[in-house]
Amino acid sequence: MPEGEPAAAVPAGGRRGGGGGPGRGMLRIGLTGGIASGKSVVRKVFEKAGIRMLDADALAHALLGPGGALVAEVLAAFGDGMRGEDGGIDRRRLGGRVFGDEEARNRLNGIVHPRIREEIGEFLDRAEGEGRTAAGVEAALMIETGSAVIYDTVVAVVCRPEQQRERLRARSGMTAEEAAVRIAAQMSPLEKARRADRLLDASGTLAETEEAAFALARTLLEEAAAAESSPPPAQRRRSEPPLTDRPD
Repeated sequence: MPEGEPAAAVPAGGRRGGGGGPGRGMLRIGLTGGIASGKSVVRKVFEKAGIRMLDADALAHALLGPGGALVAEVLAAFGDGMRGEDGGIDRRRLGGRVFGDEEARNRLNGIVHPRIREEIGEFLDRAEGEGRTAAGVEAALMIETGSAVIYDTVVAVVCRPEQQRERLRARSGMTAEEAAVRIAAQMSPLEKARRADRLLDASGTLAETEEAAFALARTLLEEAAAAESSPPPAQRRRSEPPLTDRPD
């Protein structure tokens, strides 16, 4: 789809029902943030730390790129003018077409999102089948699309607004006005942070962001390993008397 020190005080869980451990499956991690917020840096650090990660934006690139599974369907919906010189979809042109048109954007989402959800589900199932204790997905719109509910914990990457604008302009060549419009069209970072379980501040230097990401990755892996070695919740509850039998 066309799209920018951790404050981990909120505990994991509360969505899919907990991960890691026999009978509960591995820890499934959602990684999100605004465009140019620094989330891809965090994803790469998570991968280095041993957490298998999927980049949903790269997946969308492949689906819409030359020979991609969704090229014909998108061309049928939006016309051959969306075809790029390489035979895939011209994502910049497509983004311009749907950006200010809610009906067109919903039509595109109806084509792309179901396939991405399917691919994400297969990725997570494969990782769990390999015996991984933790795996995750980086996706900019997981909160907006409602797909955050499939994860055990959601990490939101945030940075200062002026940094986000500068990073977006540097990587995309957008004007200041274009960058501001693109950022304003997304859910606000504060709202993403409110809906996430954990925050990672990417406002510092690259080295500082990587250090914070490694620390969070270690915490997530430790939590997943601890959950794997502990008895399932049902077993722990058996040692407790029923609520009605407990003294006042």
